[in-house]
Amino acid sequence: MTVKFMTVKGSENLGRAPFYVGIPQHERTMSRREAYEHIAAATGYTPTAVRAVFMAAAEYVRENQRRGNITYLDGVASIRNYVRGAFEGLAGPWVKGRNVLMVKAVEMEPFKSILAAVVPLNRTEGAKPAINTVLDETTLVYDVITGTDVFSIAGADLAPDTTKGDEYVALVSAQGVETKAEITFSDLQNVKAQLASALPAGEYTLKVYTRSGLGDRFGVHVATRKVMVA
Repeated sequence: MTVKFMTVKGSENLGRAPFYVGIPQHERTMSRREAYEHIAAATGYTPTAVRAVFMAAAEYVRENQRRGNITYLDGVASIRNYVRGAFEGLAGPWVKGRNVLMVKAVEMEPFKSILAAVVPLNRTEGAKPAINTVLDETTLVYDVITGTDVFSIAGADLAPDTTKGDEYVALVSAQGVETKAEITFSDLQNVKAQLASALPAGEYTLKVYTRSGLGDRFGVHVATRKVMVA
């Protein structure tokens, strides 16, 4: 197991001497379906049963928080309500849109320290997304995408987060028209995607927009490669 992180300068408002904080780099983002299937494989339950448990837990938390309670998930987290947004004075008032009631989880043992023994690898030189190869998984031809075939993008520091609207895979025509592809798998070394409908044949620029698993504090970078569409 190798966990990677980067160090970034902390807020200067907190002290005169500079300090640095670590930002983990996540290997990949799983969709809900992938997470259910992963847990099912590890536990022996069906993905449907795993999904039902998660849905029931979510409803339990939702109802508890509605009542103003603290929800305890033994060995994982306590879930509490908190208020976000500043007030004009001691008496408020509550301004809808500026003041929001939120929910946050406070981790508990043993979940809290489950990775305490792991020493991560410092990657402070920065993430540099790059595309090394593009393979059509049906024809097994490199750098040529046929129709709506699934194509595999191999490289480094990829891992576009499919939950973010500005992280995605697209093909750009010579006229600058960008067509997004659906991502079916995404990690730092490999991304699988396919087009919803076939594009006109010709040369395109394949683009992967990504934060390389480093989260919202980092800007989106773009890795590119010239490919043909058949």
